Parts: sequence; C-alpha cells; structure tokens
Amino acid sequence: MNDKLKFSKPAEKWESYLPLGNGRLGVMLKAHPGNEILQLNEEGIWSGGPIDRVNEDAKKYLPQIRNLVKEGKVLEAQELGFESLSGKCFNERVYQTAGEFRVDFFRKDNYGIECGFPLEHKVEKECFDSYASELDLSRALASVTYTDKEGVNFTRRCWVSASFDMIFLHVKASQKGKINFRGYMDRGIWVDDVRAEDGFLFLEDAHGIPFCAACGALASGGNIKTVGAMITGSDCDEVLFFIDIQAWKWNKNCRNKADFEKSIKKNYWTKKCKENLIQIKNFLVSQGLEKAVEMILSEHINDHKSYWDRMQLTIGNEASENAATPELLQAAGEDNVELVNLYWNFGKYLLIAGNREPGVMPTTLQGLWNCYMDPPWGSKYTININTQMNYWPVNMTALSDCELPLFKLMERAYINGRDVAKRMYDCRGYVLHHNIDFWGDAAPQDNWLPGTYWVLGAAWLATHIWEHYEYTLDKECLAKYYYLIHEACLFFVDFLQPASIIAEDGKPYLVINPSLSPENSYVTKAGQVGAFCEGCEMDNMILEHLFKSCLSARKVLDKAALDRDGKKYSQKDYEDFTYVLSHLKKPELNSDGSLMEWNREVEEVEPGHRHVSHLYGLFPGHTISLEKTPELARACKKTLEKRLANGGGHTGWSQAWIINFRAQLQMGDEALQALVKLFSHSTLPNLLDNHPPFQIDGNYGALAAITRMIAQSEFDSENVVNLKLLPALPSSKKWQQGSVRGLRVKGAYSLDFDWQDGKACNIKLQPLTKEAEKIKVNIL
Repeated sequence: MNDKLKFSKPAEKWESYLPLGNGRLGVMLKAHPGNEILQLNEEGIWSGGPIDRVNEDAKKYLPQIRNLVKEGKVLEAQELGFESLSGKCFNERVYQTAGEFRVDFFRKDNYGIECGFPLEHKVEKECFDSYASELDLSRALASVTYTDKEGVNFTRRCWVSASFDMIFLHVKASQKGKINFRGYMDRGIWVDDVRAEDGFLFLEDAHGIPFCAACGALASGGNIKTVGAMITGSDCDEVLFFIDIQAWKWNKNCRNKADFEKSIKKNYWTKKCKENLIQIKNFLVSQGLEKAVEMILSEHINDHKSYWDRMQLTIGNEASENAATPELLQAAGEDNVELVNLYWNFGKYLLIAGNREPGVMPTTLQGLWNCYMDPPWGSKYTININTQMNYWPVNMTALSDCELPLFKLMERAYINGRDVAKRMYDCRGYVLHHNIDFWGDAAPQDNWLPGTYWVLGAAWLATHIWEHYEYTLDKECLAKYYYLIHEACLFFVDFLQPASIIAEDGKPYLVINPSLSPENSYVTKAGQVGAFCEGCEMDNMILEHLFKSCLSARKVLDKAALDRDGKKYSQKDYEDFTYVLSHLKKPELNSDGSLMEWNREVEEVEPGHRHVSHLYGLFPGHTISLEKTPELARACKKTLEKRLANGGGHTGWSQAWIINFRAQLQMGDEALQALVKLFSHSTLPNLLDNHPPFQIDGNYGALAAITRMIAQSEFDSENVVNLKLLPALPSSKKWQQGSVRGLRVKGAYSLDFDWQDGKACNIKLQPLTKEAEKIKVNIL
C-alpha cells in the first residue's frame, strides 16, 4: 500500500513538517533526531472575541451604488461602495498557533549548549546518517528512528489520540538509561504565563480567545524533574510526553464584546487542562508505562481505522513499499501512479485528521495546522471557493460525518448573517460575504474591491447541505439544516434587482447589483479597471444551484421543511423561489467561443486569472454537462484553454479546480497533465499543497478530482442516479488497471469495482439504507 510518507532527512521548514490531528488538536512534527519541535494548534484559538463591524450606511447608499453601476460609472460606484459597504473594522478574527513544545534529546556526555539561537544541542553526524522518519497514514502515526555514535537505536513515535483527546510523544532506546532530554513550551511574546507546577508545564495566554497548553512526562528508569519552566530527564529507559490544550468554548449566548468579556472572567480551561494531565498520568502509573503506551496507541489506531478503512482506491499495480516521498515527488510524471496513490491517501488522511470528532470546527485555509499569530489571509474560512473545496471529497470518500463541522459553523454564522442582511441591506434571510471566522462574522472582510463585497458565501455553502443529502439520504440532517438553504434564498428574493436584459416571459432577468466575479476584474466601457458589475455568470449558476436545491429539499421534507424555530414557511416563499429560478440569466458565449464570465462580453484584465468562477455551472454546479449542454461544454473547454494559455492554474487550489473541470469534461489525459503540474509546481516535500504559501484546499480539491476521474454520480430529473465508471481515465498504461472499495455514490450506495485494460469489472453496488433500495442506479 502507498500509505506512508517517508523521509531520509528532517524537514528544513515548518511547511514540510509532518501533520497530525484529531479534529480538535493539531501538531506539526519537525521529526528531527535531536532538536524536536511539536508546533501546536487547537481549533478554538483565535485572535479575539466578537466584533460588531456592520456598516449601517450601506442601506442609505446602496440605491445610489446600484444606479452608478447601471450607468457604467463603475469607479464612482466602487468609491462609494468602499466607503459605505466595507466593515467598520476591515478584518475578522484570525486563527492562531498555540505555540510550540521544543524538546532536545542528547547523549549524557553531550550535556551543555553553546551560544546561539535557538539554544539547542548539536546533533552528531551519525544520527543524521542513520536517520529515517515516516508518517503512517493508515495508522495516523509519525515515527523517527536514528542511531547515535555509540550504536544506541532510538525510536520516537507521535500521535494525536481522539479517544484520549491528547497529544502523545513516545521515546524508546535500544539500551537502558540512554534517554536524556530538556523540553519547554514557547509562544514568543504572545503569552501571559509559562510555569512549572506539580511536575507539569503550563503556557497560558488571553490576548485573544484565552487558552492553556500543558505538558507532562513519565519515564521508566532515570529521573524527570522541572527546573524553572522546563522539564528535564536523565538516564531514562523510556519516556512518554503527553500534551493537552484547552481553550474557552464558544456558546450561543456570547454574541458581543460585553458577553465575551464577562464569560472569560472565570478560567476553567487551565483547570481542565491540569485535570486531564493528572488523569492520564494516573492511568500510566496504574497500568505501567510500557503497557499503557501500547493500550493508548492500539486504541488510537483502531479508532483511526474506523474512518480510514471506509474507502480505498488503488490505481495501477499495488506497490508494497514506496520510495522516499521527496524523491517520489521529484519523479512526478504521467506513469508515476505510486505518487498518485500516495497523494490520494494523504488527502484522505488530512480530511480525517482535520475534521473528525472530537473537533467541532471546519478546516481553515491551512486546515487544522497554522504556525503563525497573523497567518496568511488570517487562516480563516474563505468562502468564495476555498472552504467549499475543502469539503468536495467528503461524501464520495465515505466521510460524510466529516462535513458536519461545516454545517455547525453555518449555524453559528446564520445569526450574524441575518443581522447583516437586515442592517446593511434591509433584506430578509441571511447573507455571508467572502470570509467568515470562528464567530461566524458575516460583515464584509478586507477592503479589496474584487473580493470584499461579494454576497454569495451563504448561497454556495448552503448547496453543500443538499449535496450531503443526495449522498446520504439523511432526512434528519436535511431537516435540521433546511432553514440555512431556505433563508439564503430568502435574502436574494429581496436583494436581486431587475436587469436591462429581458427573459423569455418579457420580464427582466434578476441580477445581483453590485456584484463581482470573485477576485477578478475587467475593462469597463470607459476603459478603466473595474470589479463592480451588474451580475455575472457565477452569480447565475450559484443561485440556480441554490434555488433548485431548496425546492428539491422542500419536496423531500414536505411538512418537515421548517424554520429554525420549528415553524412552517409561507407558500409565497416557494412561489417567489420558483419565479427567481425562472428569471436567472442563462449562460452565453463570447465571440471567441469561450463562456462569458460577466453578463456581457468585456475585455479581461487578467486572462490567466487563478479563479475560474464562471465555470461553476460545470463543477461543482450541475447546469453544464457533455450530455445535456454539449455547446456549453465545448465553451468550457475553450475557456480552460484560454485561461491556461495565459498562465492560469498557477496556484495549488486553482490547479485542483482545473483537474475537477477536466474530470467533468471526461478529459482524462488533460486531467492527468494538470495533476502532474500540481505535483511539480504546487506541492511541498511532505505533499501539502503550496498556494504558495501552504494552503490545504489544493489537497482536498485534488482528492475530489482524482476520485471523480474514477467515478461520478448524479441524480437526473427522474430521480435516477446516473453512475459513470472511469469517466476520465487517462490513456497512460499504468492507469489501465486498479480497484475501488467503498466509494460512495449518490443515492446512498457503496461502490466496489476493479478495472482491467481500462474496462470496469467485478462491479458491486450496495445500498446503505432502506431508502436507498428505492433508488435506481443506471451504470453508464
């Protein structure tokens, strides 16, 4: 199995460390033989409490902004929009590191450190010469091995247990009394207190959301003690370090600054941290260290496998052992299926580690892992593509439960989004812009014209609830979150404006004004660079997806389609939704045959832009397909050719989206070429996606794309699932055989099949629920 990342030398940069996580706690392990670093994260550590950033002047000036856009006075509209639509404070809260646990391991005769920074012991050449590390994806376990100049073999293992909800680092030597160490916790200047207490280390901070990180250690043989705020060990046979992080917990009654400041007065997180460390230490002592370690590790592996074993994919002939990962990456090419298999497995691993229970928050731009206090783009939830991409693969890879944190955050954001909809736009329902944070802050983020004032964040996110249902047929889940779909529609019933373009019934199409094609710009009629526009293709396609999802969900739920308070929605809502759906502009082509991005043909400022938003209707939307709309499918191909010819796909996530487009268009060879480019230009030595800098969306997007190259499923208008097997299989000889086990198909089916010589065989479809047995699946 290609399920191990292997390395012959330690990482040089944080981005290349080894990621470990249990959904709540995250670790990036340096995996160094002597100077080990565990960079720490906890999902709830953010830079501060809730802020009211709503600009209530928006209502006053919105009609004027709309008129300026309609008159073609785009720059004037943008000036007024900057003043009246921006958040009073431009920025939401950001995700932050919990700090580091740094621990040096050294021979006893190497005690003593030279001047320099950081203060650490020199590591002898023999340790590097014998060094090996790996991340076992199937067991969620990192390990480091090396031999010192005396011939003593050292093995270090690190894992983040969900069962014990704690980080563990276990160290063992081939000879007794050979483990010596010194460790401490650090977070730079962002700390209120670091101390040793009762044999444990504690790091506390309340500059943002308050938290406590704590570390303990237990050894067999030797001696462990605390000195100052450090923990040291000498002459030990075996050592287990255990780390917990506890932060203030969000609660629905804490909606403003005053509530937050009142709620943090009582420090319960430090007490909880200490209780957890005492509890685990007592368990280790009662069981004996060696036995307890194996019990904890065995439970961890079994628990991880309950996620890991749900689905497997192997392309080509299964390899028993893969090469060192950096070397495998350097050999990226169309025949290197070992790399594809390893990358796919790594993506699945990250999906589990970043989203599983006990975590309750979805993955940020950097997933669960962030080493900064002020990270790139705030390591928040960028919801004009990136957060959505993080969840494209969850259902098809049998990890639907890993999508639930996203829905929970949407619930959190709903209250704020409803407030913003009313105070900024005088609309019903709720609205989210292009970013949200820990608090579900719904006001516009940043002061960037091509991105900040986009209003479709909730609309796009809400489609995930319906897609989740199509894969699982979970009516209870659909009913619980239905209001998030319905009230995203309700906002646009009020917000949409009549356009100058007329629909088939003689009435005007409805458009968003002002709108944006995310992060892109165009040349206005006046020859200036503009972003504000009167509707665009992505608007039309997201809204079609949203309103169709809402009407379909209502049909499924019937009387269970209720609001947040359990009340029935009015029939007029559904009449309005139907009207809106019939008055969304249909896709059109530019004169060169490509798909029109804005609602009229314009000159593009950046023809190779990283966003390809106007192809939303191809994927993840359902408007465009080879079978239903062949002319539009050809236009999508032309659009991709145009984007790529001008340098598009130059970021990791953008390339991942392109692979998904190619898969949808059944262009297997082109999809593989894009995948190889992703490996060659946008992948770090540990296989994390490189925007640059590191972002995790490319990993998740490519996981979805590779899976969709092998199988795709869609409901048709007759409620029949059309299943395509090997729709985008490349012609490469190495890809002509393989196997799938446990892939999820829409209609709540599990799919197993093999393929030989490029043809599917041994096909087995298994319904997962009684409701699924009523669904017909048509294999194409």
